[in-house]
Amino acid sequence: MEASDTMQHEVLDRKWYSPKLGLHTRLTRLLPEPLVLLFYAVLIGVVAGYGAVGFRKLIDVFTNLFFVHLSGGLSWIGRADVFLLPVIGLVIVSFIVKKFAPEAKGHGVPEVMAAIAEHGSIIRPRVVLVKAVASALTIGSGGSVGREGPIVQIGSAFGSTLGQYLGLPERYLRLMVACGAGAGIAATFNAPVGGVMFATEVILGSFALQNFTAIVISCVVSAAIGRIYLGDHPSFPMPTYHVGHFSVYWIYVIIGILAGVWGYVYIKVLYYLEDWFDARHWPFWLKAAFGGLIVGVIGIWFPQIFGVGYNSVDQALTNHMGLKLLLALLLLKLFVTSVTIAAGGSGGVFSPGLYQGSMLGGAIGVVISMAFPHLGVSPGAMAAMAMAGVFAGSAQAPVTSIMMLFEMTGDYSIILPLMISSVLAATIAGTLSKDSIYTLKLVRRGLDIARLRHPDRMKAVYVGEAVAKERLTLRSNMTVDQAWERFAETGEWFALVRTEKGLLLGSVARAQVLEALNDHRNSAVVSDLLPKTVHRIQERATLADALSQMNLHHVTYLLVCRQDIPVGVIGSSDVIHAYKSVE
Repeated sequence: MEASDTMQHEVLDRKWYSPKLGLHTRLTRLLPEPLVLLFYAVLIGVVAGYGAVGFRKLIDVFTNLFFVHLSGGLSWIGRADVFLLPVIGLVIVSFIVKKFAPEAKGHGVPEVMAAIAEHGSIIRPRVVLVKAVASALTIGSGGSVGREGPIVQIGSAFGSTLGQYLGLPERYLRLMVACGAGAGIAATFNAPVGGVMFATEVILGSFALQNFTAIVISCVVSAAIGRIYLGDHPSFPMPTYHVGHFSVYWIYVIIGILAGVWGYVYIKVLYYLEDWFDARHWPFWLKAAFGGLIVGVIGIWFPQIFGVGYNSVDQALTNHMGLKLLLALLLLKLFVTSVTIAAGGSGGVFSPGLYQGSMLGGAIGVVISMAFPHLGVSPGAMAAMAMAGVFAGSAQAPVTSIMMLFEMTGDYSIILPLMISSVLAATIAGTLSKDSIYTLKLVRRGLDIARLRHPDRMKAVYVGEAVAKERLTLRSNMTVDQAWERFAETGEWFALVRTEKGLLLGSVARAQVLEALNDHRNSAVVSDLLPKTVHRIQERATLADALSQMNLHHVTYLLVCRQDIPVGVIGSSDVIHAYKSVE
């Protein structure tokens, strides 16, 4: 299904949900709107919490199906019985995604960001089911992806669906999507504050206070449900770390720098392999089978790369891995995660980033402990700092990284090293690449997420989005008398001028025609009223660019072009109207 078809389905879905008798409006007549929004947030938190629990259980079901029952049927081939499991899983996933919801492919978070930035926060309801099944199948069959991306997309899809059902305006619909995303993270990692930070820093790209209350409520409710069913313990049980005296904090500077570089490498390798797979003119199922085969073959000798891999992370954090294995798993996890996603798998890139960070930090810890045995710094602490650093660098979200790892450990003594590593890693990665692992996917589609999030409203709207509607059109060879008759009939203040063949030349104002009549130029043609030079601007320029051009050339309108073809006119009044319409 093409992107245009997907958007058409989204529009149809919204039409189906929107007219539900103004339920939100009726509720706000009974209760203050802030309280109504908090009620929605609680509901989203409940569903996201149970969604996270259910998704974890679904992964267990598929893991048992593939690695116990199916693998048992292949036991006659010996140790290599696992290599076909990712092949089978990814091929099934490719058919499910292709048939039912193409936006469920990949790591999910960019789709949520795109929905907020470009699609009016509309996410199709079917994404909840398709994403859950596809991602659980990918992970359960050994695909090397994380479970947080699917949970984010599932929670966001429910938030969007609820908002559409209630007929919420877009500004609240966006908030509902963010509530679902944050609640998913909160339940998955037992990190409610981290969920709030993820929703605001990564999903919304804004720490505006009006977003906080509802998101906090959703994350708290979701995390509470997760604790009931999954246990009230950190995602990664970590010992109390010795981070050393302040005089040895140079170690965390090194970790931050290396983690930032690795975060950049993670982004580049992931999208390089996506490009490589996209360039193959193979059937989609063959790409999935080939990618699954690569993962399966590597998994014969390194089964640690299968699935989410949190057991291996635990070993790195508790310093139970040797240097060679740490380095091997660091490189292999990077490769197999990228292959799984590129081949059409469905799952997150957050957890694989944490995995790689723990291996990187564990390797650094082993080397430093061997070189400087008396520093008194735990290698596991370095693994934890690098784990936060790689995520901070790849996602360019240092605040989320700091808060999540702090919640995962509950150890305040790590906060200063954690801040050093995370901020440095995000700075290094941001210097090497202006786009994060999430936003780069959108930029490659032509969606400038940074522009849409820009606080300057004049830079948040394209000229093509604000172009004047064509209410009245005059032929260029019309006389002034004929033009005045048309203005008198319609009552319009401006008209576009086109040639007989329909080529757009410019715009004339009612006042210009009246002035020509007063000057007894009744027989003059309309094209004579146009300026000698009609200045042009491309439709992908911003309103700020348009105002700058108008000021530079001392004109009140510009001819809007798509490449060399005029498609409309934008005037100063159109700029003002568009500026006021941006929230």
